[in-house]
Amino acid sequence: MRSGLEISVEAQRLHSESLVFDTHIDTATHLLWRNPDFGSRLDVGHVDIPRLRDGGINAAFFAVWINDEHSDHEAMRLALREIDAIHRTIDAHPDDLVLALSADDVVQAKAEGKIAVLISIEGGRCIDEDLGILRTFYRLGVRSITLAWGASTGWIDSHNEQRHGGLTDFGRDVVAEMQQLGMLVDISHVSDKSFWDVLETSTRPVFASHSCSRSLQDHPRNMTNDMITSLGESGGVINVNFVSGFVGYGMASGHEEPTKAPLDEMIDPFDFLVKKGSGVGPPISRLMDHFDLAVKLAGPTNVGIGTDYDGASHFPVGLDDISFMPLVTDALLDRGHSLDVVAGILGANDLRLLRGTL
Repeated sequence: MRSGLEISVEAQRLHSESLVFDTHIDTATHLLWRNPDFGSRLDVGHVDIPRLRDGGINAAFFAVWINDEHSDHEAMRLALREIDAIHRTIDAHPDDLVLALSADDVVQAKAEGKIAVLISIEGGRCIDEDLGILRTFYRLGVRSITLAWGASTGWIDSHNEQRHGGLTDFGRDVVAEMQQLGMLVDISHVSDKSFWDVLETSTRPVFASHSCSRSLQDHPRNMTNDMITSLGESGGVINVNFVSGFVGYGMASGHEEPTKAPLDEMIDPFDFLVKKGSGVGPPISRLMDHFDLAVKLAGPTNVGIGTDYDGASHFPVGLDDISFMPLVTDALLDRGHSLDVVAGILGANDLRLLRGTL
């Protein structure tokens, strides 16, 4: 665990003993295009092995992200290259990293003192509207797909673009095939209508890998109170996003009128990796407001963490990179959440979801 952090002994113990699981980091893009020495502490980005160790991270979904400027076919090819970069990184660091294909793999990795790497795809356009390609991604180790990113695909609407009125018939086939294979369906980035269509179509719980509350920060990427409540009632998990533009800059604990996210927050992951952004983020207490509301609406067993590190430039003050994760444990305890609730948020809730899906 990172030294020098001012956190309670109780928080230190809980963080060390718990499974700490980040369900969304954009590190795969970094691995492909910059080919860093991932075993060294890097001067760019938010994630590397030393900082994962310092943050007490036991498992993470490495998201394969492709910019929407590419065609579906080009996106598929680039996704394959990012998946290859993830596998090569794991192979290069066998003492620290291990590919996880199931919940049992995650538990085993923690027992062996290794970090479980799970693979997700951020943006369903990578399947090139072909269920055979979807199945091939599964065979390559992909265990979750965020159905859309910034733009709509040919079969589902994103939060930015409504082309189909939600989920198409082929989109329903995609959801069904994912759940038949044993892949987590991720509804972060989809439109409101798409969310409800996915929930209606699904036969298993789905999750939001990195989302916040729209009632606290009025951004279409964030989820309404009804969406968060229904996700929890269905057994799904909302993993709270740390990006400042989704968290908001308002006064903590007031739940006041939300503010619009600054447009310059919504940058491409690779843009961040090339030139690290600067600026002051919201206080950690503002991030805690999102956790508090998620626990209230979805239920304490249906909330987790999806930081979006390596995917943006601005994060809450003090959470400069993934090595500062113990501060989140301390802040959650300070908000009055029980040890069991905080352990669930740190990773047990998502582990339960994995057990029911993968």
